[in-house]
Formats: sequence, structure tokens, C-alpha cells
Amino acid sequence: MSEKQSFTFYTYSRCAEFENDRWAYTGIPDFFFEDAESARQAVLELRAEIAADPDEEWFPMQLEKIETLPISKETIFALLNKGVGAFLKSYEITEVVN
Repeated sequence: MSEKQSFTFYTYSRCAEFENDRWAYTGIPDFFFEDAESARQAVLELRAEIAADPDEEWFPMQLEKIETLPISKETIFALLNKGVGAFLKSYEITEVVN
């Protein structure tokens, strides 16, 4: 019997933005990355863009590591019908970028 595969991805969000449900639909898309460094680079680029605009204010961002549930028909349906939160096995904040 073969082991079903799960995957690890990285993303980011504003610190303390999601006190109740991190994965609730907000209308703002999440961006996912294959490795922590790519996610970190995206946050640093975003911070530089915001810092260059005097009308904008930077808020600390948290880098997040997520592991999906093993891929199956059922977990894909959960992702499609209930969103990312239903597809996660684990979630961890790995770093805060001030």
C-alpha cells in the first residue's frame, strides 16, 4: 500500500490579522511559495514598496509554514469546497518580519 503524499508550502500574513480563523475567506488572496526564502523575499519586497510610499504604513508580517493533508479525492474536495483551512495538516508561524 503506497503512502499518500502531503506537501509543505510557505505563505505570509499580517501579524494578528486573523485572531479567530486564519484561513477564513477575506477576499484578499494568499500567496504560497515552495520554500521559506521565497516567502521571506516576497515580504521584504512588499516592505520596500510600502516604505517607499509616504502614504502607506508597514505592519509586521508573519511567515507561515503549512503542511497539507495527504492528497486524495476527499482532501481535494475539501480544498475546493471549504478553502485552504480544510486542506491543512499543520500550520506554524516561523518568523515575524518587522
